[in-house]
Amino acid sequence: MIKAISVTLTTIAFTFSTPAYAAQFSSIIDAIAIPKNVEYNVSNWENAEKIQGVEWEWPYYESGAHDHTMVGTTKVGSSKNPNIGYTEVTINGARTFITEIEITIQNAGENPSKSEINKLFGSGELVKILSSCDQDYATWADATYRFNKTKAQPVFIRYGSSWGASGSGAVTIKVANSLVDLNGYDDCYDRRTLDKWKRLSV
Repeated sequence: MIKAISVTLTTIAFTFSTPAYAAQFSSIIDAIAIPKNVEYNVSNWENAEKIQGVEWEWPYYESGAHDHTMVGTTKVGSSKNPNIGYTEVTINGARTFITEIEITIQNAGENPSKSEINKLFGSGELVKILSSCDQDYATWADATYRFNKTKAQPVFIRYGSSWGASGSGAVTIKVANSLVDLNGYDDCYDRRTLDKWKRLSV
């Protein structure tokens, strides 16, 4: 009887100590993704409050005084070195809504892959989108994905990484609910690609 109780307690302890994903940035998806079956197609600034684990320099309702942005910091990983995993999160938008969220991780992270996206953002269906900005080198990589969770419309994630000879470098990730908002100055996606993924996301 005592042996059986011991085995049961060990099983319970194991169950509570092994989550499926750390998913540090899953709340970013919650903030920017548009729910299914709604009439609007933007995420308003109040949704910034859904983002967890980021220390913001000012609240969302002051974003208008800062060129419609929010800036905050967090840390990725458990290194005691403050320069490893130091992370800046920037929300960009217009007067009433968010257009994209950018995450820059210093000296930590991996090159883009579906498993790395799931590790950072949680479970979801991923489809790679080809673009003129794609790169796949050990020291420089860039890829774009459509990320789809069950209860929301898809979001788009552009993931880039760059590493120096010493191993230092950074990962930059941009998340938006429209591929157009990821195009920026790089012009990675041509009109045909933008139209295709706009149709598939409706």
